[in-house]
Amino acid sequence: MTPEEALVRVLSLTGLSLPRGVLGPETWTLARALGGDAEPGADAAELAGAASAAHWPAMRGPMEAALLRARGRADDEDVEAFETVLAWAADDDPDSPLARALAVRAATELAAAGDRSRERLRAAEPAVAEGGPGAAVAAATTAGAIAADMLDLDPEDFAPEIAAYVTGGSRTEDIAELARSTGDPEIREWARTAVAATESPDAPEASDAIAVLSSGPVPEDPAEDLVWVPTILALTEEAIERALVDEASAAEPPTGEE
Repeated sequence: MTPEEALVRVLSLTGLSLPRGVLGPETWTLARALGGDAEPGADAAELAGAASAAHWPAMRGPMEAALLRARGRADDEDVEAFETVLAWAADDDPDSPLARALAVRAATELAAAGDRSRERLRAAEPAVAEGGPGAAVAAATTAGAIAADMLDLDPEDFAPEIAAYVTGGSRTEDIAELARSTGDPEIREWARTAVAATESPDAPEASDAIAVLSSGPVPEDPAEDLVWVPTILALTEEAIERALVDEASAAEPPTGEE
């Protein structure tokens, strides 16, 4: 197995990636380049190097720890591949194959999330352009979905709070408490930044609407945050959908049985 094959194998087995929330402007610039929106004269290799250099010093330790845990669970035939990649994980050099691969993977995933966000804007454009109460709902729903996707948020991260909200009947009057119990200032700042940076030339009305929602400073009260409230509601909806799928799967008889 070549070193390149070992890297591909380990990344495939582990799904190792840089957390979306830590990604800085260097990775966002690389993501735009990978999505075909590079600045004139930009070099993808140089952008990848800059993204790697920006994140590897802080993320090397956590990435190495994650790989060590994964190696402990690996099959015997994969141990050699893990040893190869772990040698790079122990290296402070941000130009190592692992460091650069993680930067490129993060940017690639971010670019894909950006594509999905622009598609959401295009889908919301007719309702937003029509105006009226439906326009505000469409814009807020779109902003929440974009924030959750761009930050790669998982409903599991807010499982106790979402469970309390759903168990209580998912009442409108409880949304404020749900927002307050989940919306710390840092994550809400990230969410607003992600939404503000998203636009589509094919959806000018929807783009303008979410720009308005994400403008200005982060509200002190999460319940008044017009980006965070629809974001946590989007995550709640995803959590409910997952639970329904799990329930349906558990109810299905094993293959071959009636």
